[in-house]
Amino acid sequence: MKIKQSDTLTVQVMGTLFFGVMFLVSCATNPKTTPIDESGDFAALAPGAAAYFSIDVSRSRPLLELISLGGFSGKDVTEFLDKTDSAVAAAYPPESGRSFLVAARGKYPSGRIGFSFAFSSAWKKRPSPAGNSYWRSDRNGLSVFLNSRRALVSDGDPLVPPPGVEAPTVLETLRRNALLSGWTDDGGASINRFLALLEIPLQIPAERILFGVYDAPGGKSGQEYEAHLRIETPSVSQAKGLLAIFSLTRIFMAGLTPEDEEDPLLLASALFTHVPTQEDAALLIRTGSLKPQGIALLFNMLSLYSNQ
Repeated sequence: MKIKQSDTLTVQVMGTLFFGVMFLVSCATNPKTTPIDESGDFAALAPGAAAYFSIDVSRSRPLLELISLGGFSGKDVTEFLDKTDSAVAAAYPPESGRSFLVAARGKYPSGRIGFSFAFSSAWKKRPSPAGNSYWRSDRNGLSVFLNSRRALVSDGDPLVPPPGVEAPTVLETLRRNALLSGWTDDGGASINRFLALLEIPLQIPAERILFGVYDAPGGKSGQEYEAHLRIETPSVSQAKGLLAIFSLTRIFMAGLTPEDEEDPLLLASALFTHVPTQEDAALLIRTGSLKPQGIALLFNMLSLYSNQ
């Protein structure tokens, strides 16, 4: 199965960084106040998302440059990526009023680009119920709030009333040295549909999946990665049973060979490379080495399948 750019969360979330460059590098507002807290963390994002992400933009450029949206890829928008250090992002279900929200941190040329919105007929200033105002283009279906250090991009209202989202405490461990990290609260649906697609007879009673993506030990930086998954189950006994089933499934997976780097079987094989460990009611998984295409498949698993 090939990666479908139009409906993967990688496109929805990380791709918006690329799409946003069309106006971020050429137009912006420079308000006196900003709703983004100084930590730059998830407080700028709204609750109710299908998945949340933390992105180290400078270190994950090879991954970002793999993504394409509307004909634009990271290679087409290097100026914006050069100005962005990190971002948190979320993808939302259709009924939420927005499908994505990105809160980026970097150094943006707000002085020279502050004129474009004001003199463009395509962009109108709108007040937000969260306070402050933002620029909206119905033509592009995009909204933006920007100052010299922070940027909010969404297809709905980009401003979120406090307190926003609070990340799970355990995510802090996964975020250390991670290129990408995050979580989904619909973990069971996403991973079980992925396994069903591969006809793997395994049902995972997951309540939440947390993840981190890192440079693979001993691999070439920017070319090989590994992911760590924390699958949280309802009880210790379920985690223990899942550990046993997982070990049996590893035997089944040993005889299967992926056809190419975009074959979902590649990710499945990586998921079963190492024997998982149990931590209370959670199962901890370390994948085998994955190329950028494999990491894209991971995001596909954690998002696309949870929305179908």
